[in-house]
Amino acid sequence: MSSSTIAIIITVIAVISFVLEKIPLAMTALIASLLMGIILPEMSLSDVYAGFASTTVMMVAGMCIVGNALFETGMAEKIGSKIGETKLAKNERLFMIIVVVICTIMSAFLSNSGTIAMWMPLIAAVAAKSSGKIRSKMIIMPAGIACAIGGAGTLVGSTSQQTANNALMTFEGFEEGIGLFAQTKVMLPLCLIMVIYFATIGYSVLKKVLKPENPDFDKNNYFSQIAGTANDKSNGGKKEEVPAWKGWLSLVVLITCIVGFILTGQAAFKPYLNVGIVALIGATILIVTGCMPLKKTLAEMDWNTILILAAAQGFATGLNVSGGGKVIANAILNLFGGASASPMILMAAGIVVTTVLTNFMSNTALAAMMTPIYVEIALSLGISPIPFVIAICAVATNLACATPVGTPACTQTLPAGYKYMDYVKIGGPLCIILIVAACILCPIVYPF
Repeated sequence: MSSSTIAIIITVIAVISFVLEKIPLAMTALIASLLMGIILPEMSLSDVYAGFASTTVMMVAGMCIVGNALFETGMAEKIGSKIGETKLAKNERLFMIIVVVICTIMSAFLSNSGTIAMWMPLIAAVAAKSSGKIRSKMIIMPAGIACAIGGAGTLVGSTSQQTANNALMTFEGFEEGIGLFAQTKVMLPLCLIMVIYFATIGYSVLKKVLKPENPDFDKNNYFSQIAGTANDKSNGGKKEEVPAWKGWLSLVVLITCIVGFILTGQAAFKPYLNVGIVALIGATILIVTGCMPLKKTLAEMDWNTILILAAAQGFATGLNVSGGGKVIANAILNLFGGASASPMILMAAGIVVTTVLTNFMSNTALAAMMTPIYVEIALSLGISPIPFVIAICAVATNLACATPVGTPACTQTLPAGYKYMDYVKIGGPLCIILIVAACILCPIVYPF
């Protein structure tokens, strides 16, 4: 049996396990990664755990501490109270729309993982001070999806389009690559569709799937728990009052991390900073200054999300290096006529294939895999590969919103107490809508 076939079988079994949730999602990802590393000769053993040292995982771990510091020091309560006094916190649907819009815009220029890491504690703080009008679990998933999709807004919003652009630039005649706002033309309407979805049927789907009237609605919601602890503390709990300077320092560190995320995209800072280093510096400052007690920080760290993020990279790597992803892509493309098909059909097929695959494997690896395939197809047809690269390798690789493992921004929302099928039921319809819209809009915006 070929390595690609084995990788596909392991991936299918992992997906089934994700859906059934008979064992924790983190263990499914870890077992799948272990199987890939042990069985596949193309995958080194170190690839199994390489994800634990990845920039994304370090950034998530660091920002968990930075976000929690807002609650530990009482600053989240102050921010929540201020926002709660405005009209924004009087209506849950309106608040969700505003958060989705802001997250979408921020993610186009900042790290989408950093953006959702910043917003989750703020959402929880507002919810805690809203007297039940705002429920964090109803807002956090849409915010995560907005961050994931918003990351496709510009060339710098996510790593997959940068990977695709770098691959394109290796081909003669395309050394200049695509521009900063090349994909913005199609992402603007797609993001608008996403906002409209959550403002209308998406909000109804959220209520139907999550059942906020159910007594178990907030079960396992980490953000509600830390917000509740902060409220107990402020209402005369046993813990001693936290000095005001710690609250302000936690806020300054958060803002500094955001500035740091922006600087990581600048060429002058790339040799010295990345999002992981920025987040770890922020976390270190908070621990050293006593804003976040070390033992409590380690005990309350969201290890489940970190395990999923790290291990998922392992089995995604196996699908890539074994050629399993390429086999799936080529098989589906051949159904549409392969290189002899019309460019519009090939583009639509590529968007569908890539969007489906990116819900289960690294979008960066997928972009690296799909770009050469489509550049060669375009050159064989005598047309420019740029429309293919933008639509398939830059846009479609960022439309993963139907699973919690498709993108770190969605994985990070798991601590709010969601199940795997919650993402399928809530993000799945949106994913299908975006696929259809992208198939229609991309050939119009980027004609051959």
